[in-house]
Amino acid sequence: MKNSTEIRFGIAAFLITAGCLLLLLGFSNGGVLFALATVFFMPRSELTRPIPRRELWLTFGVLILLIALIVAAKFLIPKSAADMMERIIRHPAVVVPLWMLMLWGLFRHWQRQRGAVDA
Repeated sequence: MKNSTEIRFGIAAFLITAGCLLLLLGFSNGGVLFALATVFFMPRSELTRPIPRRELWLTFGVLILLIALIVAAKFLIPKSAADMMERIIRHPAVVVPLWMLMLWGLFRHWQRQRGAVDA
């Protein structure tokens, strides 16, 4: 079981790094890799347990709100401002700290899981 946690940690760290590299290179689909990293690092017990109804509705509500905000921003924010925000988000001064913070969070989560496994 210990090896499984280490393999999942390695895959998640690789996906986070690849997502940040894609973000730096200007690809807009890099965020999918961040979501995959989350799924790969979740223990199988969390993936197979039933989702509480309240949590499911909350997830769908946040997802619908996020989609509505993205569509509204497409029509309401001027193109020049959107381009400027895109350049800021893809700047190494933003991506590198994001990458370091995500890897640190992943490492801390891995330490907690490893502590629970070793106990």
